[in-house]
Amino acid sequence: MESLQTIKSDDMVEIQSKAIKLTHTGNSIKVLSKEEIFKLIDVHEPYYALKEVRVDEHNFVTATIEAEQPLGEEISPIAAAEACRHLAILGSVCCALINPVKQKHYYLAHRGTYKGAAEKIHYTRKKLVATTTCTFFSKRMASIKACLLDEDNQLICGIETSFHVVPHALFERLYYNFHKETPDFGVTNPYHQKKPLFDVQFSGLSAAASLGKIQDNYCAGHFPHFPAMPVAILMNTLLDLAARYIHHITADKSLKMYVREMTLLADNLGFSGEAVVLHVKQEAYVDNRFKLHCIATSTDNKSVGDITVIIETVKAF
Repeated sequence: MESLQTIKSDDMVEIQSKAIKLTHTGNSIKVLSKEEIFKLIDVHEPYYALKEVRVDEHNFVTATIEAEQPLGEEISPIAAAEACRHLAILGSVCCALINPVKQKHYYLAHRGTYKGAAEKIHYTRKKLVATTTCTFFSKRMASIKACLLDEDNQLICGIETSFHVVPHALFERLYYNFHKETPDFGVTNPYHQKKPLFDVQFSGLSAAASLGKIQDNYCAGHFPHFPAMPVAILMNTLLDLAARYIHHITADKSLKMYVREMTLLADNLGFSGEAVVLHVKQEAYVDNRFKLHCIATSTDNKSVGDITVIIETVKAF
């Protein structure tokens, strides 16, 4: 099976080396508070869950995270979609620090890649280290590369992400129809559990399901006055449907999933009140690896998440 075009392994190793070096040197390191960060980006808690955010003189940024979402059928110290969530948020912080306009902006992930790099199968799910560097920045676009390390500084995964850089005032003009002064985000963290899938159906080499209407509490912290379903949460539900499809097509519900590679397109935001439908289609199946194309669409067939993923199945242990 041909590999997807994702972040290069050499780039991941380079970022890993910088992160390890940063932990052993205290030179020119600045610790960023949440208050400083929230003045520059409009992603807030609980979707924002970075801790101990630090930046060096070269704008190389690190943070610690703890896995929140259930793994479901995945084997990893953290679900692939959740890893993308934390790394992309840290990447937006890195871009905001480079942005010469020190005002609040939206950094909207619209294109990205993911590569799994973990060598271990058994994990303790302890505190993890996220690391990122900005590789391109302009007035309207930015790109980052980022990696996640385990407690032993071993690579778990890496991503590349491109952002649309949107000033706060422009975002409000573009999406004024979706503004809510006080969204009903609820009091519990919605990212501690998976979203249920409804009306799951299988047909040949494909599967479909409904996520129902996006609720305000699906979007807590993303964004405070414009509740939109985070792309990483849509990715998580698409991968859940992919796992359901693999269990169905193999007739083996004991199989676990390791996300090897993934590409992402996110051309639109899915806002609260819009209904979301999920589709998974098999493109290839070789040995124990599936290549699947997964799409999430909302109102008027608007694409809000489009991933191609290579999943390796593993017998339960």
